[in-house]
Amino acid sequence: MPQEPEPNESRPRRRHFNPRKARDPRPPALPPGSLVFTGERRVADVTFRVVDFSAESFREMDSTSVPDCVEFEGRDSPTWIITTGLHDVEKIGELLAAYDIHPLVQDDILNTRQPPKLEDFGSYLFITVGELTIAPPDASEAFKLQQFSLLLTDRVLLTFHEGPSEILAPVLHRLREGKGRLRSRGVDYLMWALLDAILDHYLAALAHLEEKVSATDELLTRPGTDVSMEEIHGLRAGSHFLYRTVRPVRELVVALEHSESDLMSRELHPFLRDLYDHSWHAIDSADHLREAVTSIREYHQAILAQRMNEVMKVLTALSTVFLPLTFVAGVYGMNFKDQPEYNWGWGYRAVWVVFILITVGTIWYFRRRKWL
Repeated sequence: MPQEPEPNESRPRRRHFNPRKARDPRPPALPPGSLVFTGERRVADVTFRVVDFSAESFREMDSTSVPDCVEFEGRDSPTWIITTGLHDVEKIGELLAAYDIHPLVQDDILNTRQPPKLEDFGSYLFITVGELTIAPPDASEAFKLQQFSLLLTDRVLLTFHEGPSEILAPVLHRLREGKGRLRSRGVDYLMWALLDAILDHYLAALAHLEEKVSATDELLTRPGTDVSMEEIHGLRAGSHFLYRTVRPVRELVVALEHSESDLMSRELHPFLRDLYDHSWHAIDSADHLREAVTSIREYHQAILAQRMNEVMKVLTALSTVFLPLTFVAGVYGMNFKDQPEYNWGWGYRAVWVVFILITVGTIWYFRRRKWL
């Protein structure tokens, strides 16, 4: 009995981008402000972390209760409320209603397919942007993308994440240590620190993919090495994915820099200009990366075409060499009795001499014309 083929135990192909489903799972013609979660459930329960800080004090508390978060509303010290998980619509709606957030904003927070934008509602600012990080080596995707939403009020900063966020750890560490100006400034400076961390992760993701592109480009220049079209297509898809993710952030930063909201102090403007420079750097890197991948793709196609031309040249040369030999063999293969060479003792040897002369002469002519 024929043996069954063994299952393929190789690791699944690693993609260079995180494909978002284009279809919106919400039913059509919903009333404005209908709270429907459209993302992926990445945590078991929605949790809150409340961070209350000042230049002299620091307090941190984890909770799953909305009243524990609202308790810090009337305090004079800045407060940061971190929400992880968005699938519990009732709990998210209760928290946002406690801060009198517009129903349309609540809907935008739960709709994780929102483009980056800034909206000024007077008493608070609403910002949403994609949070991009590099996935672990054993993951099926090269990058992870989740929506990051932010609400800035006079004393409270609320952030919303679909799942655990890598950008929070360094900012929380700076708050706990009390180093720098983070604890001595208000929540507007904390907002800038988070956006700056997001842009830093954009630049890290671009540098990560740029290393892969450089390694692929180096492989193509080495003789005897081959790069699959699947790998080049993955680099191309990844570069376009990063460009689409990074490009809209510039408009968000421009709107933030030119905002006249009283929630941001004038001392924050130099930092916003620095954020603008980072966004330009990220877009320029993403655009350069797309051009580099396009060049690699064209170069790879040129190499394949060159290899095909070499093969066709050899096959054409062989066909040209054997064409006169086939003609001579065909002539002396005809069965006519009156062919004089049939009765000549040296006829067979003479035909072989003609074969060799034709072959050598044809190859010599090809080499002289540099066709071989």
